[in-house]
Amino acid sequence: MRKRSRYPLKTSSAAQASVGDAGERLRPLWLSGVTALFVATPLIPSEAVPKGLGVSLLMAWFVLCAGFIVTGAVQRNLRLRIGAIEIAMLLFVALHTLSALVLADAGQPRQTLNMLWQWVGFAVAFLLVRQVVRTPRESRALVAVMIALSVCLSMHGYYQYFYSMPQARREYWADPEGELARARVVAEAGSVEREQFENRLESTEPMATFTLANSLAGFLAPWLLCAVGIAVLNWRNLELRRPLAVSAGVSGLLVAGCFILTKSRSATLAVLFGAGLLIVYGRRSGWRPGWKSVVAVIVLLAVLIALASSVGGLDLLVLTESSKSLLYRVQYWQASVAMIADAPWFGCGPGNFQQSYQVYKLPEASETVSDPHNFLVEIWSTAGTPAMLTFLGVLVCFASQLQTGLSASVTESARRETEDSGCVRAVYWGGLAGVPFGFIAGLAVGYVPDFALFVVGLPVAAAVVCAWHPWVLHGRLPIIVLVAAACVMLVNLSAAGGISFAGVALTLWLLSATALNLSEESRRGGTIPGRTAGAIAAATVVVALLFWYSTFAPVLNLSTILARAIDLQSQGRRLEAEQTLVAATTADHYSVEPWQALAQLRLEMWLDGGAASRETAFAEAARATLDHHRRSSAAHQSYGDWYLRAFRATNEERFLEEAIVGYRRATELYPNYNLGHAQLAWALQIAGRSAESSVEAAEALRLDGLNPHREQKLVKRAVFDAPRPGDLQSPNPPDTDAEQLMRELRSRLGN
Repeated sequence: MRKRSRYPLKTSSAAQASVGDAGERLRPLWLSGVTALFVATPLIPSEAVPKGLGVSLLMAWFVLCAGFIVTGAVQRNLRLRIGAIEIAMLLFVALHTLSALVLADAGQPRQTLNMLWQWVGFAVAFLLVRQVVRTPRESRALVAVMIALSVCLSMHGYYQYFYSMPQARREYWADPEGELARARVVAEAGSVEREQFENRLESTEPMATFTLANSLAGFLAPWLLCAVGIAVLNWRNLELRRPLAVSAGVSGLLVAGCFILTKSRSATLAVLFGAGLLIVYGRRSGWRPGWKSVVAVIVLLAVLIALASSVGGLDLLVLTESSKSLLYRVQYWQASVAMIADAPWFGCGPGNFQQSYQVYKLPEASETVSDPHNFLVEIWSTAGTPAMLTFLGVLVCFASQLQTGLSASVTESARRETEDSGCVRAVYWGGLAGVPFGFIAGLAVGYVPDFALFVVGLPVAAAVVCAWHPWVLHGRLPIIVLVAAACVMLVNLSAAGGISFAGVALTLWLLSATALNLSEESRRGGTIPGRTAGAIAAATVVVALLFWYSTFAPVLNLSTILARAIDLQSQGRRLEAEQTLVAATTADHYSVEPWQALAQLRLEMWLDGGAASRETAFAEAARATLDHHRRSSAAHQSYGDWYLRAFRATNEERFLEEAIVGYRRATELYPNYNLGHAQLAWALQIAGRSAESSVEAAEALRLDGLNPHREQKLVKRAVFDAPRPGDLQSPNPPDTDAEQLMRELRSRLGN
């Protein structure tokens, strides 16, 4: 019996060694994949999560995760780091997903599904970094690549600030109408839409690959702190002092310059807070902020501010508008608290914040925001109280697990590492591949990235990676730097929002996972038993397949079909365009876009002399539009506009009554919208219901008086369908603005 028991043990040991070697040979592949996806994500505007621009990258995350887990399960060497924070993260994602499923039909189902999968993607990215990035050298290489990416995006920001944005302004003012037509913007001279378009055009803040300057600043802020913090806390290493002076100096100056041009107050405060953390907690490593260091920092800031002011990138409005910006945020939070009070358990549903916010928006609030500009309030209002508390639990677990590692890391001395540098090269190759992959992922969903990023950003980024390479091989990455950078993210997300924007928020999960990896360097996790590993592998494959079926394939198919329909409409081939849009409604059952386009097209075909059956077809598409966007005031407003047009074309009272139904529902969903009440008042007046019209007109004027924003005033707006002869008993010019019209209607109250 003993002889028989020895041989299996010996054979099993050899087999395990062989399998382990095979698993290690695949590790560079996983490292390259993870790095490529972190680099590619900020290259696509993640503020457009509801539109699904990031589905290609999410699919790549799920495929990479499934490949890693399945390979480990097959080779029987699957090792997973599973601790309190991983459990808390999975619990939070489960509660977030539950909220999305419960409220999938409460708003816009496609937006809800996209946001659901975005948060699952965050969890996958965090868990992959925890499992794949194992050594300090790999962590340093990943950080160096991300610092280089921030330099790359900063160079793109400089390109926009100094070249492309001034050129766009020159082209517009040379031919305003032509440029508006090419941008597919309908805005008459003197209209609010034209004014808003021109204001955006005159804005000087660079955005790089983001759609908001604040998002760019939110991405740059933590990596700017990392570059400076690494240099300061490695300064006692004489061998690295000169290379770090070059790498950190160039990186810091390039990123800081673009960061200042964004004029982001919240990100600036976050960086200052992170710097304070480094000063307080980094001192344990022996560094003291002497007077020379303080003077050097002050001089550097003064030079950067002077340079930014000299090129027009900084002005007094950045400071004088701070109180107004804070007031706006208080208004967002006040409305969000009321929203939470009405839906404390599941929230309004992921992806539904903007349309739900309109019900609670204060009359004096500046805009209908897509998020409340605070990460906890956003999670609380969209996913409910249990999910918010669980997210706080994730942060508590992170702090708890780091407590021991942080104490050890700040006193750690630099040491020579003997691991193979092949994995470091894999990280570099992944970073290089991430840029073209981001372009391809964008093109797959119809987004055309700016090729200038390749020309002005990528070469500089490659040089920056080379400059950081000596530190990657022989330097030290103190955990306090990563913790301070993560705190920068949280402070910025507390005032600017963006926790659901992958291009911004993914940095938080990368920093957190890397800090935990360094604090648990000696603990790699145990090997998962065969059956458990198989179950985990099956679960990851199921998740990837569910994402493919519910989101990835429908969104990509819909993007292609809608582009085809737009092309057919531009050619005047309406019947073919209609058939294409019908196909689009079946390609993605959850999206409202094809139904909106189909309703608009069928309305045009009906009113242009189509058969009576065209009315039925239009009504079907119009009703389906509301079914797919139930809590959208804008959708019901459009519904009212469609039927008001039908009334004008046919003079049938039933269409006017249907328009009033749409307008009234729009005011219920957006009760403090002055123009919404004005539009309802005007439709009631056309219907001859003067008393009701006067009441709505008075409400519109009351809300207009509470609104301090000039561009939102009724005097700058007009109701849909201008007054016609016979609509009013007293004469009014056809171009009467909404305020004049409402005063006329209100004057009839009590008559």
